[in-house]
Amino acid sequence: MKTFRDALREEEFVVTADLPLRPTTTRADVEASLRKLRRSVHAVQLIDDRDIVGHMSGLAAAAIVLQNGTDPVLHLTGRDRNRVALQAELLGAAVLGVTSLVIQRGEKLPTQGGLRGKGVFDTHETRLTEMARRVGEESGHVSPPGFLIGTYVTAFNPSEDWQAKRIAEIVNAGTRLLITQPCLNVPLLERYMAKVVERRILHRASLVVEVPLLTGSDEASDYKLRNPSALIPDDTLSSIISANDPRAEGIRACARMLATLKDIPGVSGANIRHSGSVDDVLAVLAEAS
Repeated sequence: MKTFRDALREEEFVVTADLPLRPTTTRADVEASLRKLRRSVHAVQLIDDRDIVGHMSGLAAAAIVLQNGTDPVLHLTGRDRNRVALQAELLGAAVLGVTSLVIQRGEKLPTQGGLRGKGVFDTHETRLTEMARRVGEESGHVSPPGFLIGTYVTAFNPSEDWQAKRIAEIVNAGTRLLITQPCLNVPLLERYMAKVVERRILHRASLVVEVPLLTGSDEASDYKLRNPSALIPDDTLSSIISANDPRAEGIRACARMLATLKDIPGVSGANIRHSGSVDDVLAVLAEAS
């Protein structure tokens, strides 16, 4: 099995997709999704309960994914765990054979909806990255060079004198994978990537663009409300909302973005962000190719 860590180094363009987990998701559900996906993507992304619904742990899902011959990219946040629990999760991931992580501080828990609880936030993103780097390099459980550690960055329209200081800080801490927020805005992304390339950030890290897959008019109509940082032109959302077949229009928009990304200098790949069926992901990949 080629790992995502290896694919980033060896392939011109990599593609991953979220593997949605819900409170009702079973082992059989995960395995059924993997049977459809594993020949079409380089890895699956296991999100750390982004919607706060209390689903299967990412570590348990990662074990199932590995047993089924697919590479998992495990997401880990400091929202729900203190440093002791985070260390245990990192060691568990290393022992299982996980080689790629996405590290985040995590978002505040909403005051309404979802599960009730208090955010922990015992450690910040940079310290958690350093912890993951040490476990990957020193535990003896992860093959050299250790974990591929990623985190999210915010694409925007940078000024001429933008120095990319935050990105430099996280790369110095050990981050080697940068993932943008959901994006369907090609002109803005091109301007951002031109500056990223100019700053020579990508000599030490790869950048992957998260591409949203919207398959319903309701989902498209409130997407920016639920994801304020998302870069999606209003006319793209309107075309999905007003389409006779919103699913088909959302698949086309995602596929067009995937095809375009291959020609933007500095972009190493894409992650298809979705919360629906893996059949929609396969439809996007077929359309894009």
